[in-house]
Amino acid sequence: MLLTNTRSQDYEMIWHDYMPNIAWGTVLLSIVIFFGYIGLLSGALAGTISYPLASMFCTCLCFASFTVMHDAGHGNIVKMGSSLKFVESIMGWMAAIPLLVSPYRLFQKIHDRHHAFTNDPARDPDHFGFGTKWYQVLLNTYYMPIKYIVMSLTTLRHIKIFRDTYVSSVIYLLTVCSTLIMLVAQGYVVEVLSFAVIPTLLTVFLLVMFFDYVPHHPHKSQDRLHNTRIYPSKILNVLLLGQNYHLIHHMYPRLPWYTYQGVFKKIRPYLESNDAPIEYFGSSDGPRFMASPNAKGFHDRGHSVNSLLKVSDIKRETDNSVEISFQFPPGEKLVYKAGQYIMISRWLAGEQHARCYSLCQKPGDDGLKIGVRETQNGLVSKYLNRELQVGDELIVQGPFGDFIYPSALTNTKEPLVLIAGGSGITPILSILETALAENSASLIHLIYACKSGNNMMFYERLRTLLHKNKPRLKIDYVVSSDPLVSDGYVGRLTGDRLLSLLSDNTPHHNKNQNNNAEFYICGPEGLKDEAMHTLADIGVPREYVHIEQFSTRLVPPEGTIHRVDIKLIDGQKHVLNVASNQTVLDVAKSSGVMIPHACEAGSCGTCKFKVEQGQIVEVKKPMPGISLAESDTGFTLACQCKPKSDLVLSGV
Repeated sequence: MLLTNTRSQDYEMIWHDYMPNIAWGTVLLSIVIFFGYIGLLSGALAGTISYPLASMFCTCLCFASFTVMHDAGHGNIVKMGSSLKFVESIMGWMAAIPLLVSPYRLFQKIHDRHHAFTNDPARDPDHFGFGTKWYQVLLNTYYMPIKYIVMSLTTLRHIKIFRDTYVSSVIYLLTVCSTLIMLVAQGYVVEVLSFAVIPTLLTVFLLVMFFDYVPHHPHKSQDRLHNTRIYPSKILNVLLLGQNYHLIHHMYPRLPWYTYQGVFKKIRPYLESNDAPIEYFGSSDGPRFMASPNAKGFHDRGHSVNSLLKVSDIKRETDNSVEISFQFPPGEKLVYKAGQYIMISRWLAGEQHARCYSLCQKPGDDGLKIGVRETQNGLVSKYLNRELQVGDELIVQGPFGDFIYPSALTNTKEPLVLIAGGSGITPILSILETALAENSASLIHLIYACKSGNNMMFYERLRTLLHKNKPRLKIDYVVSSDPLVSDGYVGRLTGDRLLSLLSDNTPHHNKNQNNNAEFYICGPEGLKDEAMHTLADIGVPREYVHIEQFSTRLVPPEGTIHRVDIKLIDGQKHVLNVASNQTVLDVAKSSGVMIPHACEAGSCGTCKFKVEQGQIVEVKKPMPGISLAESDTGFTLACQCKPKSDLVLSGV
């Protein structure tokens, strides 16, 4: 019976009921494979079974062998801590023999990486990189086992767990190759082809198609509940040994293959309520096979994206800044508010880097646009300005942020003051265009400060807006040096200059006025502080001032300092000293330790860790980046994690 009234965190715990001490279904499958091969080969060599029929059944057994190796690789056959755990490794190596090209230990480590970075082109070893045409898919299918070996020797060679697989992989490959060569030399050419080579070739095609290509197509979504699909079918459950419930496997990789269907039936309401890609063959129950829009990475009715998006245009704004446009998949839109930002992720210089960039267009426009200024030591901003090409794909998450327009206080009859410094114009531009389109009655005053005129982003776009919206729009430019705009002021945007501009052009708050102007400020710390102090001096209530911060300052430590041991997913280890009033992420950043992160507000989930030891300060406010179930089972976000004792954290 389905649990229709169960809370989401309870659904997330159901899988524990299906986790056996010993996976007898997998053990039985392994026994069937072993004796199946003995019977088939004996019968074929004795002449009682034809070679074509024996070859066909060898393909079936080879396909099933992968499931045994797969379960062993995830540690699903024998529970952790059991004295029989060594049997699991033996079963894994034996199951690898019919596959010919898959060293068990290497597969185990490379497959774990697939689960960690599903659909990420740079880090997912199972990502299809040769295109979508049938011959490209076929080529990718047979390249996949080779790709595992190549990656372990090149891009992953700096990680110890992959270097540790070298010896066993060489022994396995030498044993397989020498055995096949010896059999061919003794005249068993037809037998080698019929019972080993052809079954392996067919199996590799079937495995890659039904474990990689079909479940993950279109290989875009990065979200845990949407990066692979389910296509319910009793027949396919037998033929594919449960992999038609591939999403269940990705959600709970410690489950053996024969439990997937049962877990799916139990948590189906939870999956459906979260718009998981569930598809059907010739049925009206839901989306048809390979047709679910939920696999594209857009969910919550278009209010959230966590997906690969293609770059559709790159426009040079200044010598050191660009406007980058992203294309939506057909039929998709992203719902966001003016002033919000998205997170861009990219693998660069041997590490995954994530940065947040504000959207610079009004909501409702096609695609997404961000403005990016290159900074001196900015690895990501330098890549986006110099190397990114139209047609490239980047991981995009969002939208995030509380710097939004309209706010709960917005009144269309009251003035709006926008203050931007440098690249802080990007969210301000989105707010400006939205206010002009939606608040026809309000007066809008933009104050834009820049170091130099040739460094001013979106100048032509602002001129066009000003021309179309006089007299309700006023723009003041403040340029520190080399002014290229005739309508600007030379110098810094000091408190006195800001007060002068506000007094001359915009009604503002004071004790004797009822003009409730709202202020939106985005720029460097100095500009923000100066503007806030000035507004406070003239009596503007704090709730009418909205701030978008570019950086965070490390909170001075108070109380007990705790030792925090961090183990990243790539094997790197770090030790930090963190006070109970500080977050692990803030201390890591100030110490030069690179922890994967992005929004720093608990929204994206990029900095998720498992608390292996110790206690943390409870975060009472729900965070979009971590589920209640994950919090209850010992997961945390580095940007929210404050220690109550010494901690041991491991990356996930």
